[in-house]
Amino acid sequence: MTAETNYFWLNCGYNRWNHNEPLVGQTAVFESGAQFNPSQGYRAFKQAKIGDKVVFYQVQTDAGLLGWGEIVNVVTGAQNKIHVQFEFKETFKSLTTEYLKRSETLEFRMNHMKESLFNKISYDEFELIKGLGTGDVTVPRYFYMAETTAFEPGETYVIYTHTINGIKRNGYHHYTQLEVGDQIVIYNRYSNQSVIGRAEVSHHIHTRPPEAGRTNSTAIEIRYLEDIHPVSLMTLNKHPKLKNLYFLQENAKQAIASLTPTQFEAIMEMSENGGVKGRFEAIGQATSETANEDIKPFILLLSNNKEEGLKSAESLVEKANATPVITTGHPDFSEEMLYGRYLPNEAGALYYREGFITELMPKSDRHFLIIDQFERIDPDIFQMFINVLEGYEMTLPRYHRDGSMVKWSLNKDSYYYVNPNWHLVGVTYLTPQEVKERYPSQFLKYARIIQVKQ
Repeated sequence: MTAETNYFWLNCGYNRWNHNEPLVGQTAVFESGAQFNPSQGYRAFKQAKIGDKVVFYQVQTDAGLLGWGEIVNVVTGAQNKIHVQFEFKETFKSLTTEYLKRSETLEFRMNHMKESLFNKISYDEFELIKGLGTGDVTVPRYFYMAETTAFEPGETYVIYTHTINGIKRNGYHHYTQLEVGDQIVIYNRYSNQSVIGRAEVSHHIHTRPPEAGRTNSTAIEIRYLEDIHPVSLMTLNKHPKLKNLYFLQENAKQAIASLTPTQFEAIMEMSENGGVKGRFEAIGQATSETANEDIKPFILLLSNNKEEGLKSAESLVEKANATPVITTGHPDFSEEMLYGRYLPNEAGALYYREGFITELMPKSDRHFLIIDQFERIDPDIFQMFINVLEGYEMTLPRYHRDGSMVKWSLNKDSYYYVNPNWHLVGVTYLTPQEVKERYPSQFLKYARIIQVKQ
């Protein structure tokens, strides 16, 4: 009957292995005598046998995981001295115990192995450490980093954590938290104050050899993965999940800051969507707060599915405690349909029939307008409404009893009340880039663009 395999963690000094040669295949002998107390691993040495698995961790220079191996020989000598020979099988990413603590499963174990040379661990812990070390399992964190280097995809770069005069860069404590595999958004203030790329930490904080002209050579290393579609800080700051972050202000001088996974994804989505707001996780579950977070009257829902687009629009309006009024866009959609026109009644007398905007916007009971196939409408017909939003006083094709023309403005005494919480929801089947090309910047200034997640 085969004995059950044991699993261990071994803290190694730098000189225990020859780092000038490949580590795989090397062997090293560690020994324990009766002078080792239990906290230093003597009990674990007594349990060791040939075939047991072990994780190697370097505790001196550049502390971090080395790899894993097997016990190939165990000899007990005089005075209960135990000699254990280990063979190196596979190298790992140089992850530190601080990285491993990000896993709730490993946090307790890591906190109780600081002073022990040789430690017994469970099979599950060994497999999890092995998965993390090989990169099959990750527990990354996310960071924002401000740099002005002209990065090239696929290249590795040294990032110093201090200025040339030895002063810690703003946000320095975040450098100490960086671990191999952590994801980074790169911002460059010389590129239109925009985030411009994505990188990954390839070496945690360490001290490099002294360099001429530099007081402190502490650094981290990153591998620049790819350029992304640039998005300015001003644009990012409009996103509800990114709003009011200190380091996203244009006058901020933060060199590095921490991001939540949600914030990282929001930045990536805005980049992928050409600078428009990221997708709702479930558009049908959007809250009234989301619908009313600013005064932009136009909401464009970008959908690939007609049924889902309309359903999402109705749900968004209803969540805002409003009643949806639905119509369909077409090339003959005219200004009169938005702002009203004179029509004859049954007796032949003229009366003024309100348009969608002039009728629905001033209502005290909220009615939001949904226009399906919004892309079929000529955007120029919204220019009058946009001019009012820009602060101009506009003349409508409508007359007072005294024969003077009705004027519309942002003033409180204006004939029509401009309700800042009123919305026109356009459902369109264009891509974000097509939207930006089709609609003028003045229109987009007053529009919120949302990608419907299918």
